[in-house]
Amino acid sequence: MRRGLVSSVASWMTLALFAVLATGCGGLISNTKEVEIGRGVDVEIEKQYRMVEGNDPLTKWARDLVAVLATASTQFRDPADFEGYKVEVIADDTLVNAFAAPGGYTYISTGLILQAKTCAEITGVLGHELGHVTQRHGVRSLETAMAGEELSRMVLGEGLAADAAQTIWAFLNSTKFSQEHETEADEVGVQIAHDAGYNPFGLVDFFRKIQAMEKDAGGTGPQFLSSHPATKERIGAVTKQITDAYGNTVVAGKTQTYECRGTDLTLAQAQDRIRKKDYGVRAGTGTSSAPPRSEVP
Repeated sequence: MRRGLVSSVASWMTLALFAVLATGCGGLISNTKEVEIGRGVDVEIEKQYRMVEGNDPLTKWARDLVAVLATASTQFRDPADFEGYKVEVIADDTLVNAFAAPGGYTYISTGLILQAKTCAEITGVLGHELGHVTQRHGVRSLETAMAGEELSRMVLGEGLAADAAQTIWAFLNSTKFSQEHETEADEVGVQIAHDAGYNPFGLVDFFRKIQAMEKDAGGTGPQFLSSHPATKERIGAVTKQITDAYGNTVVAGKTQTYECRGTDLTLAQAQDRIRKKDYGVRAGTGTSSAPPRSEVP
C-alpha cells in the first residue's frame, strides 16, 4: 500500500512538473528550459568542433546574415522566446553542413560557406535550420522520445541534470528528423528566405550542387542534411512550393536578391578569408573535423 502511494505521489509530481514546464509554450519543455538545453548542447558541440572567434569579421558576417532571416522568422516564432539566435562558425573546410540546436543555437561550417556560389544558397540552408527552431522540432523530438520521468529528471531544478547535456547531445546527434519535420522546415525556410528578400530558389540551387558533388564522388559526397538528403523528390517539392506560393513574382536567377543582405562582407570576401585562414579560432574549442552523424534537430 505504501509503495503504491509513493508511486502515485511520484506520478502526480511528474505531471505537476510537466504542467510547469509546459507553461507558455504549448509543450512539455518551456522556452526557458529549451534555452538551457541548447546552452548545454552548445558546450558539448564546442568540445568537438573548432569555432571561429566570436569577434572575428567572419563570425560577424554569419551573425548579420542570420539577423535578417531572424526578423523574417518572427511570423512563425518570436526569437525573444529563446533569447534570440546564437550563431557560430565551425572552422572546418571539409565539413559541408549547417545545423541548429534547441534554443536557437545555430552553426554553419566554413566548408559550406566555401561551397556556396551565392548568399541565397546559404540563406536557403539557414532558413531551413531556423525553421527547425521556430517549429520546435528538436524539443518535440525530445518530448516524444524520452519517457516522462526521464525527461523530468533531466530538466528538473535551476539547470540541467549533471549528465543531461551529454545525453541530450548524443540523442540529437544520432536522431534523424521525420520526413514531416524536414518538409515543414523546408516550407518555413523558403518563406523565411523569401520574406528576408532572398530568392528562395537558392535552396534548390544548393540541393542541386550537393547532388552534383555526390555524383562526382561516386555517391559518397559531403554530408549535408543527411537525415533527409537532397533527393530529386525533395527538390521537386521545394520547387513546386515556391511556384505555388509566389508564381511569376519569383523567377530563378532574376528576382529578389542573391547577394548578402545586412553584412559588411560580401560572400566572396568571406570565402577569401576562409581560404587564407584569415580568422582566429576560439581557445578551448575542439579539434575534431568529423561531421555529426546526422543533422542536429
